[in-house]
Amino acid sequence: MIETAILTALKDKRGRLAHDLKDAELRVVALRTDLANVDGCLRVFGSDVDPETIRHKVTQGKSSAGLPKGAGTRTAFDILRETGEAMSTPELAACVLQRWGKPLDARSMLMLVKAIQGTFWRHKRGLVEFDRGTYPGKWRLAANR
Repeated sequence: MIETAILTALKDKRGRLAHDLKDAELRVVALRTDLANVDGCLRVFGSDVDPETIRHKVTQGKSSAGLPKGAGTRTAFDILRETGEAMSTPELAACVLQRWGKPLDARSMLMLVKAIQGTFWRHKRGLVEFDRGTYPGKWRLAANR
């Protein structure tokens, strides 16, 4: 005999999946309409442009931490400024999430660590330095600032 709780859970799951599928189908229709409109504009403004030859571009999704764009690294700079201490990237990410009142889940931490690390490595103005004297290495504000 099948448990009623199992049947109820399966019905609930199916209902949610059916709703998600309907939403996805509506999103596909909206994207196709938007694409057709942009293709039409391309033909009006650049009659020699073939929209089918334009390569696809990946759009980065929202941060899993739910932070606004760039807020994680700006907050990391603020934390380094306020504490005056050298901190590893995971420590900085944890402080950023705590400051924003976000949960410290693994996915949010990983994405924020990558964002902070990438931005700090690319920073051209010499605001931060990476100290390899300890393991793991730590970031600190540059001494000349």
